[in-house]
Amino acid sequence: MSSVTRRALLFGAGVLVAAGVGSGLFFLRVGRTVSRSAAPGSIRAERVRPLTFTALERTGTRPDVSVAGDGRVLGIADVAGVLHLATGSGLESDGRLLDVRDGLPSLRVSAVASWRGTPVFALERGGWGRLGAAGPELAGSEFGELEVRTFAETDGGELLVGARQGLYRAPSGAGELEKLDDAPVRSIALPAGGEIASGGEKGLRLVSRGGSAPRLVETPDPWVESVSVLGDELWVATAAGAARGPRNAKSLIPVARGADATSGVAWDRAFRFVPADGPPRVSALLPDGSRHDTSAPERFRRLFVVAGRLYADGPTGLRLFDPARGFELVRKAPPSLPTPHVNALAADGSHLYLGFFDGGLAVADPRGALLAATLLPSGDAWGVNALLPMGGVVYAATLRGAFRIADGKARLLEGAGAAFALASTGSGLAIGYGQGVLLPGPRLLSAFHGLPGNQAYALAATGEALWVGTPTGLGRVERRRVTERVLPGEGKLPHPWVTALWPREDGLWVATYGGGLAVRRAGDAGPAWESLPETRGLKVNAGALLGLPDGRLCAGTQGAGVWCSDRLRSRFSRVDLPLPSPDVFALAAFPRESPDLLFVGTSEGLLRLPADALPETR
Repeated sequence: MSSVTRRALLFGAGVLVAAGVGSGLFFLRVGRTVSRSAAPGSIRAERVRPLTFTALERTGTRPDVSVAGDGRVLGIADVAGVLHLATGSGLESDGRLLDVRDGLPSLRVSAVASWRGTPVFALERGGWGRLGAAGPELAGSEFGELEVRTFAETDGGELLVGARQGLYRAPSGAGELEKLDDAPVRSIALPAGGEIASGGEKGLRLVSRGGSAPRLVETPDPWVESVSVLGDELWVATAAGAARGPRNAKSLIPVARGADATSGVAWDRAFRFVPADGPPRVSALLPDGSRHDTSAPERFRRLFVVAGRLYADGPTGLRLFDPARGFELVRKAPPSLPTPHVNALAADGSHLYLGFFDGGLAVADPRGALLAATLLPSGDAWGVNALLPMGGVVYAATLRGAFRIADGKARLLEGAGAAFALASTGSGLAIGYGQGVLLPGPRLLSAFHGLPGNQAYALAATGEALWVGTPTGLGRVERRRVTERVLPGEGKLPHPWVTALWPREDGLWVATYGGGLAVRRAGDAGPAWESLPETRGLKVNAGALLGLPDGRLCAGTQGAGVWCSDRLRSRFSRVDLPLPSPDVFALAAFPRESPDLLFVGTSEGLLRLPADALPETR
């Protein structure tokens, strides 16, 4: 080997050694930096945020303003010996009901608990708070608005908050909120050993209170609805049934004869649940592998364990279980709605008709002392999109087709599948389907015949013309053929998805999902289009457009409440109303000719207010 080659090899080896030492020092420095940044105090500082509570103001609503939800019990807590109920109609505290008229941002309260003698509550729509001396107070932190599903209080007075966004902890009196885990939470249990058992859409996790990584425990299905502790074991209810096992196990074993236990509670040394099929009963799975059934007076919707007692909520009310006497009624179900999501409203004669997003039809007395509704015999009519009383008959457009409801019977009309809109024309009933509009005669017009789209989501009759709104524009039908189209890209519509139509003497008002409102005005030189810039971006829900005799026009929106015009319809603004939810799907006036009552249907219930209580737009 030459001296040159030798010197080159020695130089290269020196470079490698130097590089190795340098890289080692570099990684050592990086490791120390990571170590310092990952210190427990630093990690805690990153996951802890200040927690504040802000008092909610009453709306100052008149006493003749009424609100109705579905009334069912969604949660129960014993707070200093007083029973508190989270319901579909608000928060019930010692028999007093607090709702949106008392300042709650929305109507449905999904959970309630005690936190060192103070009631805390969660709203189904999002947000949580506590009951202060002066009324409801809303919690706030830099974590944003949490969608809380459940609470739990530890022996040390900490409040555990289970939300879609993760698991949080609020120490007593510390004024802070700490995030313990990112996985969504539907149920919490506190087994021995100090860990927190957290179940949700992504499985069962045992979360450390000290900040170490959570431990995932395998379950028969990753969707864990309920978590309980029975003795030294964890019990869960999943979409595939019940499972059990020690808290230190890597996986839980399915419970024999528990495949129908998809939610439940632990009480009196057994896991109890309500079977979906068979006679009304409550079933109990025991640690020895046996299963016992207790007959029930009705099919319960949910079970609760409060202060060592077993409660069950059903159609007739809340019941308390007594081993000797069975389930005894302790709270009669209040007057309410069959389901909360009011998707359609219509007034006729002395009745108010309601159609539900996930149900059938109901009828209410518009002037009743208590705002409530009873189901109508509506057969297969389900998923109601529009209602039209006409000639003593109620027509309903539903996801299962169009129905004629009269004399206590519902008859399916011949059509083309799911129906979305209805209109009365000079020659009869027009029905908007997903495949087009069915004219009297019948004749089905679709995009093949010139409409801008097949889905007829909105209809309005003006003289000899029928206007058809679709997700891709607006069409006009005359003499059973399409005579005009307004298409995307023409600059006339603020958004192509037309959801509602209302003809007035000054033109055709058009509501859209995402572009707000516009008006088509007829003129000698042709139609002229005008958009309302203050409504730009509003998502007006299907059919949620109402014209009042005093000239005002109101629209129900997704997430933005009710918007109304002034009497000249020159400007729109949001009106301040105690809405059950800002997602407004239906509007109605009663009586139709000279209304003195207004009704607002939302995703969480119904609002009734006098017409003169509707704030003016100025």
